[in-house]
Amino acid sequence: MSDFFDNLAKQGKALWESAVSTATDLAGTAKDTASDLVDQGKDKAEELRLKGQQKDLFVKLGEMVFNAEITGEAFDKTELIDQLKTVAGSLTALAEKREAIIAAKEAAKQAARAKAETAEEKVDDQFDSLKESVAEKWDDVKEAVQDKVADVKEKAEDIVEAVRSKTEEEEETITCPVCGVVLPKGTKVCPVCGVEL
Repeated sequence: MSDFFDNLAKQGKALWESAVSTATDLAGTAKDTASDLVDQGKDKAEELRLKGQQKDLFVKLGEMVFNAEITGEAFDKTELIDQLKTVAGSLTALAEKREAIIAAKEAAKQAARAKAETAEEKVDDQFDSLKESVAEKWDDVKEAVQDKVADVKEKAEDIVEAVRSKTEEEEETITCPVCGVVLPKGTKVCPVCGVEL
């Protein structure tokens, strides 16, 4: 019986540890999500800064073209074009980073779902095993109790039968009030002391 309760305690501990592990994983996922949101905010701010810089460069380029048209002077647009290319490259890299993060998040979500399903199946299996173990032990206990009850009933019936037999014996005999000898019922005179019965 002690083994049963030890096994029950071990299975209960395993269920608890699975639940704690799952909760820890979920807390880690929530922390990662919060961190991802912060990173997304930083990326969005960087994107807005780059787009503002790009807009300023386009305005500057427009002004230079306009001034060149009005004044007829030539200007060197190479440096400005290089700066625009650098900004465009940074924006492209930011977009690629965002796509990579989205893909990584999706993969992490799928992995987390798979892990959660596996953990849930494990907990269900452990719980089913625990239920089976309890049911088996309950059947054993029930059978042992039924056997004990049958033994007690048999002993009680033996005691009742013994009392009944003794009572019947006492009813079929009489005892001499003087000498105490037991005689068959219907005896009129005690053969030992001669007293009339």
